[in-house]
Amino acid sequence: MVELERSEEAVNHKFLPREEIGLENDKNNNDYNDLIREQGECSSSSSPSYYLDKFTLYETLADFYMIGRDAEGKNWRVMKIGRSKPSELDFYEYPTTYAYEECQTLLRNIHENNLLTGGLKIVANCYGIIGFIKFVKSYYILLVTERGDSGKMYGHQFYSVVKYKMIPICHTTALKYMYNSTKENRYKKLLQLLDLRDNFFFSYTYPLMHRLQHNLSNQDTEQSCDKTMFVWNEYLTLPIRDCLKSTLWTVALIHGFVKQVQLSTGGNNFFLTLIARRSCRFAGTRYEKRGINKDGQAANDVEIEQIVWQDIDGKCPTEITSVVQNRASIPLFWSQKPSSFFNLKPDILLSEDNGCYEATRLHFQNLQLRYGMPIVILNLVKTSKKKHREYILHQEFQKAVDSIKKDLPEEDQLEFLSLDLDAVFQNQDADEVIEVKHMAVAALEKTGIFSCQMPQSINFKASSDLSYTWVNSSDSNSSCKEQKGILRSNCLDSLDRTNFAQFVYGMVSLGLQLHTLGITESKELDCQNPLAFDLMNLYQAMGDALSQQYAGSPAHHKIFSKIRGQYKMATQFQEFMKSIQRHCSNSFTDISKQQAIDIFLGHCQPESDSGELTPRRNNLYQGHKCGWINSIYLNNLTRCNICIYSGFERLWLESDDSGPLHLTERSGSSQHQSQEGFPMVDFSAGS
Repeated sequence: MVELERSEEAVNHKFLPREEIGLENDKNNNDYNDLIREQGECSSSSSPSYYLDKFTLYETLADFYMIGRDAEGKNWRVMKIGRSKPSELDFYEYPTTYAYEECQTLLRNIHENNLLTGGLKIVANCYGIIGFIKFVKSYYILLVTERGDSGKMYGHQFYSVVKYKMIPICHTTALKYMYNSTKENRYKKLLQLLDLRDNFFFSYTYPLMHRLQHNLSNQDTEQSCDKTMFVWNEYLTLPIRDCLKSTLWTVALIHGFVKQVQLSTGGNNFFLTLIARRSCRFAGTRYEKRGINKDGQAANDVEIEQIVWQDIDGKCPTEITSVVQNRASIPLFWSQKPSSFFNLKPDILLSEDNGCYEATRLHFQNLQLRYGMPIVILNLVKTSKKKHREYILHQEFQKAVDSIKKDLPEEDQLEFLSLDLDAVFQNQDADEVIEVKHMAVAALEKTGIFSCQMPQSINFKASSDLSYTWVNSSDSNSSCKEQKGILRSNCLDSLDRTNFAQFVYGMVSLGLQLHTLGITESKELDCQNPLAFDLMNLYQAMGDALSQQYAGSPAHHKIFSKIRGQYKMATQFQEFMKSIQRHCSNSFTDISKQQAIDIFLGHCQPESDSGELTPRRNNLYQGHKCGWINSIYLNNLTRCNICIYSGFERLWLESDDSGPLHLTERSGSSQHQSQEGFPMVDFSAGS
């Protein structure tokens, strides 16, 4: 569970890891703060050529001090968070970049100037700020206190949230009310239903919220679309980003799935990375979020990206490929509410608001902005039985698509494919893989895949709106081939049948990706190929993660089991138990978990007087323009061959035979005792 209390470490006068800070010895803390404020220099006015990835939070009676350092321990930054008004946020970032000795001096001065009120005490070591959240009275700061490696690409590391901590802004002397407040405790416990250790990921240097094509292409094809729809903590970090005009202190969390494996075929090794990004725009649980909202945002909207590149003796490869597909709820106004615990299959209710399908039209317009055309729809709901409850959705969905197509030009037509996958599974003579594969091959021929040959030197030119433009230098052989369009799959829940169909599409795509990279001669990848089974394991793991997040149970894998020849009595019993687990979760915990998600995303806010949860009048996601933009342009860094750019921070790490320039946690080290191998310094012992 989340650590809500102060650890015993917080009372010890320990300070910085052995690579930290800066200030002159003859400056006392108050004089120096005044001097900085008089300078009027904003830290974001200059573009830092580094990023911060390790932090230590300290406290005095009046303030928090957060110290951040870069991966090499050469650059140290200081930020102060006021605690005098716990219901308000007060940030101040010191404009100076310090050296270790200078930062030590600054902390010593702060400690000495606050000795009468307890001095400076360490609160936590961490790896970035998740954000700030307020329930009834006081704000809390959410910190990543332990991270796990989830893979890397060209030296850019991906991390998962392993542990996190929620710390009240108010001082311990004011905590008595907080701990005795029933309303406050209610919302603290409620938020824990959204466990940030459950498949939340981030990277300091690679924009995980964007697909590879967006990060590498020489044209911003997604210029007009929502660039932060996959950033789950956008709302929680908004106050600090707006105040400091910087993202140095925060991490951008995506929710979903990230897994990287190294595979081999024909003596050639390659890396395969599977990334699933859940949209936060109409996010929630199974029965609480169905269909779409009035802005055309679909429930359970997930972007799946499959990235492949060859492993060439540990060196940076010269080509990389990716393919993207989408899954989401049927884009209509419909709902499904359990009437009783014993009703395992609630009725499907279509809303009269569908009308002229304006919201459905908006949904496909959004898809076009994100991915281009064509849009191939693969509808997997049951259609063989005309009276089946799913058939009414299929019929209405077909009507909506036909209505929208009438107003579209011929080159922008939607393609609607339908397959009753459940009926195929019930037919012992049918082959599920072949049935889906025909559609997958046809869709892939229309959209293609993204592939990019990396130029040997890449430059960037910053424009006035902080967007970045690809500028190829003398290497005229560098080229990118873009994926144009998207395959959008759905079943009733967009979980189990959809997951299988997406695996088949991924298998077909993997064959083309390996052929593009020159690893295989054939574009075809047979289902009995060992690589197909490796890929199947990845998609099963992804399906379990997404199903757990949306429906409260692992995914059903009966089709996968049938392909492996494992669909027997024991497997059928396991599938039955998953259904029971899913039903119990939907009946008893979904409403509370939905409230936790709404609070985290900023859709709802507890009232300070009544403590009741109420919707926000100005929803963050109805046109907020800030996004994850930071005015960073790294002119002097040594760049690796990959071209990574987005509205997020740009960071280039040199990658060579010795590996990328980043630090990883040493085995056996205690993250709370030391900062990944750097000892803490106890100033109080020598004072």
